[in-house]
Amino acid sequence: MVLNTGINIFKELREDVETTKRHLMIIESLMKEQPAGIVKIAQTTGIPEHKIRYSLRILERDGIIIPSREGAIITPEFLEQKQHILIEVREIMKDLNAMEEQIGKSFFGKK
Repeated sequence: MVLNTGINIFKELREDVETTKRHLMIIESLMKEQPAGIVKIAQTTGIPEHKIRYSLRILERDGIIIPSREGAIITPEFLEQKQHILIEVREIMKDLNAMEEQIGKSFFGKK
């Protein structure tokens, strides 16, 4: 649920979270069946093709996938290091929880 408060300090963060969720859906789809092209990923995930195209560019840039004639393939390096995704998410959650506590203290006097 997105509140329309007129306060946009979290707008960029929200957009980044949505983009990251999309990247993760694509990775998950590829982990189930690869190689896969844009059309197949769109059918599997329900994500529009133009957004898949963008995500694939980012995932390739980050060394998570490589292109092939048949479609995108997850790199062996990513598969070896995939447990780090959970570690990263946990670190981000710690930061967000700390931010929530600070906002509560600073703005609302909560302990």
